[in-house]
Amino acid sequence: MNSDAPVLQKDEQKLDPALYVLSLSKLFKDLGTGMLAFLLPLYIVGLDSNIFSDTPIVVRAGIIATVFGLSNAISQPFLGRLSDSLNRRKPFVVLGMAGFTLISFIYANTNSFDQLVLLRIVQGITVGATVPAIVAMVTHMSTSSTRGVAIGIYSTVRGFGFGTGSIIGGILASYYGFVTAFYVCALLGLVSLILISFFVSETHDVTAQKKNISEPKQGFQFAILSITMFMMMVGIMIIFAFLPEYRTRLNASALSLSIAVSSYVFSRVLFQTPMGFISDRIGRKRIIALGLLLNIPIVIGLGHVDNVTQLIVLRAFQGIAMAAVETPVMALAVELTGGSGVSSKVSTITASQAAGMALGPLLGGLLAGYISFELPFYICAAMLLFSLLLVLVALKNQYT
Repeated sequence: MNSDAPVLQKDEQKLDPALYVLSLSKLFKDLGTGMLAFLLPLYIVGLDSNIFSDTPIVVRAGIIATVFGLSNAISQPFLGRLSDSLNRRKPFVVLGMAGFTLISFIYANTNSFDQLVLLRIVQGITVGATVPAIVAMVTHMSTSSTRGVAIGIYSTVRGFGFGTGSIIGGILASYYGFVTAFYVCALLGLVSLILISFFVSETHDVTAQKKNISEPKQGFQFAILSITMFMMMVGIMIIFAFLPEYRTRLNASALSLSIAVSSYVFSRVLFQTPMGFISDRIGRKRIIALGLLLNIPIVIGLGHVDNVTQLIVLRAFQGIAMAAVETPVMALAVELTGGSGVSSKVSTITASQAAGMALGPLLGGLLAGYISFELPFYICAAMLLFSLLLVLVALKNQYT
């Protein structure tokens, strides 16, 4: 027996400290992202519009979320491929952070809904530049045996920032106004920009020249994972179109709604790393299927809540469901790449996630604004059921 084998195995189980530096550096921008996701659907209530003057407020809220998500989703594959072709990641992250910071500052001086839509599109592109690059950096900082945990840790820090940002946004909007909240978002983005510029090192794809011999099979697996992430995000993000409606129906304050939004993120944060650890040990397919199954009754329940407490509880359980899906999906996607071309290949998953974030609020706003409040929740549940069946039947055990 080779006496060096145990040492090698032990080293492979260790996480690169650079992973923590990257995650913490990005934390402040994630705080700002969470603030904006919560603030903008409420901020638009008082804005004038020339193009959308007769549009219901729930549809407007859906539009403001959708344009960001779609521009984010469309830009990711192109920017991911460019990142791989240059074998550079850090410049994309730095430029994306700079764009996020500048546009957050401009929000504070924007009083037109139409202008806000254009700004949100541009901000979606800037954020889209960072996503595949950061996923690739996390991949380069981990090994196959630690990938689920590494992605779980990164996602935990990101989720903590997003969830805390929603609460901070609610507090600032309630006591200091929206303009102050937008300035704080810009300041947080600036802090992340500085930290990443000076403390995060570039990473490179050392397997970039290796040929992948199973591309067709991988493409099919990527398609299943993309559909899964899309369905999950539609069911999760749909409530952002309903924040103004929830505020009226449940007689809820901005602060209580921010707690409901954040309860999802905090429970997701708590379970993200454990789900990654479990998926590394028992297989990713089982955990993904469990998360999809759990989210079906939750989504239906969101259409029938009678008070804010029920909304908070359901969103907390939805965070657990998302943790069970996102971490193993991303870990499995990275494994399918074989460590080569991560930015471009995994961008299909992250782009699908962004598309779900975009279309969820719009779907909810259109159906609730013109048909009924409950219908979009049932449609989301049906989409999740379809995704669950697809995972169980079509996702092969070879990689799970």
